[in-house]
Amino acid sequence: MTRNIIMSVLAVTVTVGNIAAQRPLSVTAEGRDALRGRLIPYPTAEEAATASMQRQRYMQPLEEWQQSIDDDGATVMSASFTVPFSWIERQTFLRVEGAGVPYEVIINGRTAGYAQNGFAASEYNITKLSHEDKNRVEIRLLDRAPLAAVESFPSVVGVPLRAYIISQPRVRIRDVFSRTRMGVGGRANVDIGIIVHNQTLNAKRARIYYDLYSPDTVRVATGYKDVELGMYGIDTVRFAANIPDSELWRAGSPEMYRLELRNRIAGRDVEFYSLPVGFRSVEYADGEFLINGRSETMRRADVDASVAARRIVELQAEGYNAVRFEAGHVAEELLSLCDSLGMYVFLTAAIDSSSAGESRRVGGNPSNDPAWRATYVDRGEMLIETTKRHPSVVVYSPAQHSANGICLYDSYLAMKMLAGERPVFYTDGGGEWNDDSKK
Repeated sequence: MTRNIIMSVLAVTVTVGNIAAQRPLSVTAEGRDALRGRLIPYPTAEEAATASMQRQRYMQPLEEWQQSIDDDGATVMSASFTVPFSWIERQTFLRVEGAGVPYEVIINGRTAGYAQNGFAASEYNITKLSHEDKNRVEIRLLDRAPLAAVESFPSVVGVPLRAYIISQPRVRIRDVFSRTRMGVGGRANVDIGIIVHNQTLNAKRARIYYDLYSPDTVRVATGYKDVELGMYGIDTVRFAANIPDSELWRAGSPEMYRLELRNRIAGRDVEFYSLPVGFRSVEYADGEFLINGRSETMRRADVDASVAARRIVELQAEGYNAVRFEAGHVAEELLSLCDSLGMYVFLTAAIDSSSAGESRRVGGNPSNDPAWRATYVDRGEMLIETTKRHPSVVVYSPAQHSANGICLYDSYLAMKMLAGERPVFYTDGGGEWNDDSKK
């Protein structure tokens, strides 16, 4: 159940380069692909079932990093990867998780992308910059100092740099999401959406096969759907299932289903997935949480974003059923652990402007400075889009200890558009309207 929860990371002490002279605050990303949670394709159903994060035909973890200092005094982390001939008709992506500082991505000497927020996962389509055989990726770690006004949480000393090269077909499964609605007679209705993206100049057809298995491995839904996609078209394949509410995910009973997907293009199976999915509904009103229609008391502990997995286990043994992560990078494995344990999670976007004080006047807290709006909104959206498949996540927050103002108003609104049923709390906002905990 906790397989792949703990993974090794590369810890480095860094000297970083200058960001201030390169990009204005309004530029939060360049070259970034659509945001999503970790979604690793496999070449066979058998390999997908292992959920291994080891090297396989469609995924290469970047390893054996080399550290150097460039002419500007910045640390550059370099590694090599190989594009086999079988990838020539596919798309190649770089996924970066937890850089901890702003960074640039350079592929074979050419800039592929930039991320201002180094605390959430980003992906970059590097197909046109890579070539068959050996390639070189460089992640140039940039100066965090210009962002200090909104990153008052502790500086990253060891950067847990984790990155992967991923191969997907040109007509690919881009993302997966689900919704749960309580039914009648002890049943619940679940809706699953599979986003399919055609990244070619021609119209294409994909056939998406799906199988949904209950926690006791009974197949509760199966079938396939054809989807027609125009040039660079995007569409969503949907299917539904009716399941007993006793098999919904909740603290004390973290039931997980398994979703198996197969993408067939022109008669060939081109990618497989086997994904754990937990179905549960969340409501919050008048200070009360309803999980799957039942009142739930949150016995919550506040923890650092980089808390050790063993501490989460200890907190559950101590009687806590929820954790609130402070702002920072929360590893995918920690959220998966909370899924498997049945721990509710409150997640906070990587914003903390407490060092700037409470004033809303010019030169005061960035939360009321429109120059920071893009940073606030982007970090809130990144938080949701990269974690939305985890059933343990029940509350989002746009910031911590950051006064209030126009940037947090806009961030709250943007997050409400994406959060679905999950509430957006901002308890440091002085009781203003952009805090669902007061409603």
